[in-house]
Amino acid sequence: MTQRLRSEMLEKRKLLFQSLVSALLLAYPAIALFVHNAGNAILFLLLILSVTAMTIRLQPDGVGFGELLKAYWPLHLAMASGCLAIFINQLWTGEFAARDYDRALRLAIFPFVFWILFFVPIRHLKLLQWSFLAAAVIAMAKAYIFTNGGDVRDGNIGFISIIAYSDIALLAGVLCVVSFGWNEGKLKLVLLVKILACVAGLYTSVLTATRGSWLAIPLFLIFFLFFARLEVRRKWLWVASFVVVVGLMLTLNQNAANRFLDTQSDLAAYSHGGGKSTSTGHRLQLWGAALTLIAREPVFGIGRENYDSSIKEMARKKEITGELTRFAHSHNEILFSTVVSGVFGLLSALALYLVPGYFFARELSNTAPDIRTAARMGCALVIGFFSFGLTDLMFFWPVLGGYYSIMIGAFLVFIIRSKAQPSQLSPQAL
Repeated sequence: MTQRLRSEMLEKRKLLFQSLVSALLLAYPAIALFVHNAGNAILFLLLILSVTAMTIRLQPDGVGFGELLKAYWPLHLAMASGCLAIFINQLWTGEFAARDYDRALRLAIFPFVFWILFFVPIRHLKLLQWSFLAAAVIAMAKAYIFTNGGDVRDGNIGFISIIAYSDIALLAGVLCVVSFGWNEGKLKLVLLVKILACVAGLYTSVLTATRGSWLAIPLFLIFFLFFARLEVRRKWLWVASFVVVVGLMLTLNQNAANRFLDTQSDLAAYSHGGGKSTSTGHRLQLWGAALTLIAREPVFGIGRENYDSSIKEMARKKEITGELTRFAHSHNEILFSTVVSGVFGLLSALALYLVPGYFFARELSNTAPDIRTAARMGCALVIGFFSFGLTDLMFFWPVLGGYYSIMIGAFLVFIIRSKAQPSQLSPQAL
């Protein structure tokens, strides 16, 4: 085979991988929550494509897997830390179960996902903004149907819990509006469309009356006030407008308004020894039980397989109400990780937020608007998962572990590619 034919074949393979990976990435936000197992399928297809590319010695623009592994080892370690924490616990207890790694594996394969995303051109990465828009709008429509316009609140929407569904719908809306920095010319019509997508994501949380999602809103607003390059007066005008919109939504949905107002009365009742059967009371009991279990095994944790039996034992002793035995976890990401894997679980949970957050935060002051926008989107992703994890387990749902891995990879790839232009692409270009 001549050199020319080899080059042509190589280019064809690159174009094929570019098309496949781009299509999978752009489809992910819009279908992961709406088609059962589609998110997991896309994640593992990216893994297969990554291994295949390595096998046939195909590299995206000179970015070697080993180079990327070395350049971003803290990030790869953070994403794999959940598996490491589980292994340390099992090593301590002597009880090994492969099923315990299922959810953590979605994060641990991040190096392969990260590398294969370098096949995606910048112009295709920018199209993610419209995927988030579609996701926010479709999520609102589906939530409206499942909740009968906000009158019915079941535990799940489709194949995922109503809480996690609402969280990701809100996040999609936020990511869509933050991506406005990618739009050249900054057309007002485009901004309006993206604001409406954000409102759609917010309205989903109102339809589902998911109070946990609302906890993220103050953090998003604080982030906006600090890092939006607007005059102070305009920043507060945006915040005031947002508050008016939220107030209007709650006014139009009595169930959501009641749940919002019930929080204060639930807390007051719980502080006086009552209110344990309310949603708020369940959360507070679960967190208290988690602290008790952490105190028993602070270093290595009790192990995932012992959580259910431990909660049932506490209920039998009347330390908590029997209703808590139907919950699969502590409804707090950090607490549950610490319960099952001890201090190693705690470090893992913190690393999953802090390490990716660092790589994005350091680019917030970059002089290039496109890079700043990608950094803001990355920070919004981390802030969202952290705040949502205060009242639920985001990584308990396999599809959301994949969501976190893929989106962190996509935003970082955009930053690296943009910083490397027009020089030859390499991780060391950072």
